Amino acid sequence: MSDSAGGTDDAESTVKAESDSLHTQDDQNSFKDEIGSEKDHQPQNNDLNESQNITQDSENTDSDSSSVASADSPPVFLYSRLNSLPRNFLDREPVSCSLFHESLFVFATHSGLVHVCKPDFTMVRTYKAHSASVLALDTDGTHVISASMDGSVVVTSTVDSNETFGFDFKRPVHAVAIDRKYSVTKSFYSGGMSGKVIHSSRNWLGKRSDTILYSGDSPIVAFKKVGEIIVWMNDMGISFFDTYHRNIIKTIYRPDGAPRGDLYWPRIHFPETDRILIAWAYHVWSIKIQSGSTSSNNGASTGAASSSAQNRIMSSAMSFRSVPEKHINVEHVHQFDFLVAGISSFKDDKLLVLSYEPPISVEDKLEFQDPDLKIVDLANGEIDFEEEIGLRYIKNLGLNDYSLGTHIGNTGATYYIMSAKDAVIAKEVQLNDRLEWYISREDYLEAWKLSQHLLTPIKRLNLGTSYVDTLIKRNDWKEAANFLSTILHVDESQMPAIDTKSTLRTDQSVASKGDDELIKEIIRQWEIWATIFLKSGHVEELTSIIPTLPQLNLPQTLFDEILEYWLKNKSQTVFYNIISKWDISLFTFEAITSTMESSLEAEDDDKLRRCLADLYVRAAQPQKAVPHLAHLRDRNLVRFLHDHHLIASFVDSLPYYISLSLKDDEIENTPISDLEVELQDTIDILVESRHELPPQVLTEMMTKHHLDFINLFYLERLEVVDDYLTVPFQNDRLQLFAQYDRKKLLPFLTKHSSYDIQKAIQLCEDNDFVEESVYLWGKVGETKKALMLIINKLDDPEKAINFAKHQNDKEAWDILLEYSMEKPAFIKALIEHADEQSYMFYDPILILEKMPRDVEIEGLKESVTKISYNNDLNVILNQLILRIIYNKSEDVSKQLRTLKLKGIQVDVDEYTELFQRFETILVESMEPKGQLKTAEEETSVYSDLANKIRHLESLRAKT
Repeated sequence: MSDSAGGTDDAESTVKAESDSLHTQDDQNSFKDEIGSEKDHQPQNNDLNESQNITQDSENTDSDSSSVASADSPPVFLYSRLNSLPRNFLDREPVSCSLFHESLFVFATHSGLVHVCKPDFTMVRTYKAHSASVLALDTDGTHVISASMDGSVVVTSTVDSNETFGFDFKRPVHAVAIDRKYSVTKSFYSGGMSGKVIHSSRNWLGKRSDTILYSGDSPIVAFKKVGEIIVWMNDMGISFFDTYHRNIIKTIYRPDGAPRGDLYWPRIHFPETDRILIAWAYHVWSIKIQSGSTSSNNGASTGAASSSAQNRIMSSAMSFRSVPEKHINVEHVHQFDFLVAGISSFKDDKLLVLSYEPPISVEDKLEFQDPDLKIVDLANGEIDFEEEIGLRYIKNLGLNDYSLGTHIGNTGATYYIMSAKDAVIAKEVQLNDRLEWYISREDYLEAWKLSQHLLTPIKRLNLGTSYVDTLIKRNDWKEAANFLSTILHVDESQMPAIDTKSTLRTDQSVASKGDDELIKEIIRQWEIWATIFLKSGHVEELTSIIPTLPQLNLPQTLFDEILEYWLKNKSQTVFYNIISKWDISLFTFEAITSTMESSLEAEDDDKLRRCLADLYVRAAQPQKAVPHLAHLRDRNLVRFLHDHHLIASFVDSLPYYISLSLKDDEIENTPISDLEVELQDTIDILVESRHELPPQVLTEMMTKHHLDFINLFYLERLEVVDDYLTVPFQNDRLQLFAQYDRKKLLPFLTKHSSYDIQKAIQLCEDNDFVEESVYLWGKVGETKKALMLIINKLDDPEKAINFAKHQNDKEAWDILLEYSMEKPAFIKALIEHADEQSYMFYDPILILEKMPRDVEIEGLKESVTKISYNNDLNVILNQLILRIIYNKSEDVSKQLRTLKLKGIQVDVDEYTELFQRFETILVESMEPKGQLKTAEEETSVYSDLANKIRHLESLRAKT
């Protein structure tokens, strides 16, 4: 119902007049006189270093408590004292309440002063609003409302100082909330000692109109409004009121044994529009506001709102739209062993709690405790962190004198720990702050880890090297080396790809200037640290980490020292591994190879020698590797010479290098065919190198060094590739075949003709090569000598007969027949091998007649029978073949006759001249359908040209 407070107009005019006098620039001195002179003000220091009493050192707290901040971890908050309030605020004018809005900060005192400023503490307005303590504040961003112990409520504009209104409710007002659309509705909510929750507004006449939303028996000690929901607290508990539907939707009763409702004022915080955090004495509630289609109290009792308030409908517009009812769900409830003086949300589902401990009596004196700032896990209520806040002037202060305010700005959340006489600002430590903390503690490793996205690469690199320096001071060289390789690592993709020798110091190899500067710094640091490791004798640690990118252009002397260390002092195995992997441009090639040569002169080492040879090859100096490979008796040395085009440079040593591919006893004890297989690769190389090493030079050299069997294989292979080059060596090849591979001699004699035949004959006779001699004597026409060799030396009748057939000469046959008459085997062979070719020169029957009667020929009867059988068979075969030929000839003759007798149809127009030349032409006549006429009608003879033509035309018409 409506309830108008008496004397409202007087209160409004009084407050307005006082506000005007305080807010004008000309009357600032009177304001100073009112709250205390400037000389009486004691400055408050904002410097943390000079305000050591803000927080108690964590080292002085209980070390067994896991919730206490560790001295080895960075602080959670950075603290500073609030010194931006007007003079005498917090000093002579204790603050009674404060408000931290996203756009305005409001501070009120026990004397009724209200100070409004922006979040950067730029003053907006300061005015005297009440005659007693200000108990509650609220704002919509433009208007500020304050409630006081004197029963008054004042609403003033931060834009227009003339827009200030005061209302007197006669009894202390503990809670107040301004409508978020106050500029339109001119309404607000209040509650206090009257036990009522009142909705007040100003009508068009400027008069206050009140609507009681709730009336109870106990004071309303606190309430807040968010959206359509008002939450208030009294002795009953916590009530949630839906202003749209005008009903209490839930009541959370006070826990059993809780202190009196007005003894410890509740603290309310809205982290989100649908979530409420309420702290009251020892308890904290986390409450979720949800929308629903129906009303549900979830077991809560409905408050005793007046019947008139329940029946009043706000406006007729409500019937045109449906607003879902709200539901209140309690998500978490936690009870602590300390009183809560302030509450706020924190990151990661945590709560920030300002705890209060009542004073304790020590020797009949009360000792007041500093409040603690605690971080509490919302899910389980466990304390993750706590820190004592050293506020000044805490004597005689109770829980209601403390509060915790929160403001979310561009740089994150800022927390304001307020007491009546002091204020501390707590800002969560940011990454930059943590970084500075680690650096100040010289914890460079953690600083380096944290700085990835905070510092430039070069600055971060400097942090890393500071940690390396720390490790070296601890004599932990291995860890220092590992970490150094991490912070000074350079990807090859960052390096120039076209010129591996280009210097980074000329800004030509990296496109980005920032990257270029970083790589330059990395190079500089590598030079510094590599020198330190070398001079300190920690070469082993350096070896595994030093970068081997040639593009970095690190000094060669660094790598020289590492190589010489492993070569001379420690392990040659490590030396072989690293020198085989490192680019030769990294170290001084001449110095290292000279050291290796000296070492080999002092003590032979096959592995070191092989390593040196490989090094020469990598350096494009293969000629220097040849002596070392020869010393190692490398069986692939000839291939090495060929691959590097060095055969011409080592001609004199080539026989020795070739012999390296064979074992010492292989030349004498290995068959020539196996030697050929063994030397196949070498021979192929020599043939491929025929233009570098002429065949004449090679063959003479091999002969000189008693390796002429090499010439055998070489010339044979060379003939396949280029037979022209082997022509001058045919006589030599005869000797080689005769000495090493006779089976190839006869094929060579038959295939070639450029050799000296007399020398060939002499060679064959000297070596008693009968078959080859037979061929050669036959080739020069010495048929008799050839046949005599076959008859006397070979005693092979078949070869003799074949030779005679090959000569196809009567003299050869006569010699053969003459010398065969006394040799049964020859007589039998002549009879059995008689054929058409031999019939020209002898008849087997005549041989039988001429042969001596006393000569016995084994198997002669069978031979004669065979000859007779073969002759009869030949006759039969010849007769059959003749008959086939006769039949085929007859068929061909008939076909020819038919073709000759066959007529030809011709075009009359095309053959007019032909018709005119001959008097008579025989023309084949056809029936209309293409059928020939009968034999009697088949042809007609015309001698007259005109008749011929007419007849042909008639034939054409028919067809």
